[in-house]
Amino acid sequence: MKQLTFHSFLTFVLLFVLVAATHAQKKKVSKNTYKHSQQAKKLSPAGDTDEQVKNGIKINAKGFKVAEAYLFYDDETPVPEHNRVELNQNINLLLIIDSGWSVLEGKVFPGSKQIIRTSNGVEMHDSEELFAAFNDTGVPEEDARYITLNAVITELSDKKKHAVVNFRVWDKKGDSEITGSYKLFIK
Repeated sequence: MKQLTFHSFLTFVLLFVLVAATHAQKKKVSKNTYKHSQQAKKLSPAGDTDEQVKNGIKINAKGFKVAEAYLFYDDETPVPEHNRVELNQNINLLLIIDSGWSVLEGKVFPGSKQIIRTSNGVEMHDSEELFAAFNDTGVPEEDARYITLNAVITELSDKKKHAVVNFRVWDKKGDSEITGSYKLFIK
């Protein structure tokens, strides 16, 4: 069996029910990983670090230096600042991390988790630890610079409410972590 790569797990679809990706989908994600780094260069807004956090994303970084954080669609266009999206539309959070990983023999050991709630606190989805497959092997340090997490809102009965995506990325071999959240409004 072909060994899974870190790139195979960079994009995660978080639904009301987490759907397992097929091998073909993993292959597609792997091919698109290079596009994520190129897209980051293409979409990167100018300015200092504070200006590099877009879409009302709230971030608290301890130990990590986050260069940029913003949302984009699967077609690589940026999500407008108002974060109004369609139901069942993939929304990708890109975190570009300049430094902060504990490196062991060229490998880092990332962890990641997301919880999606309605604006009144009802839990819609709570993901498993997303990088558990790499607990023993780690991933190349350069691959952990671009962390992409994907969220999809499949149902929101009251469109006057919004969804809140809470995320956490951490270093399993160190103390660095990023916690944060952003809101998604349904059109």
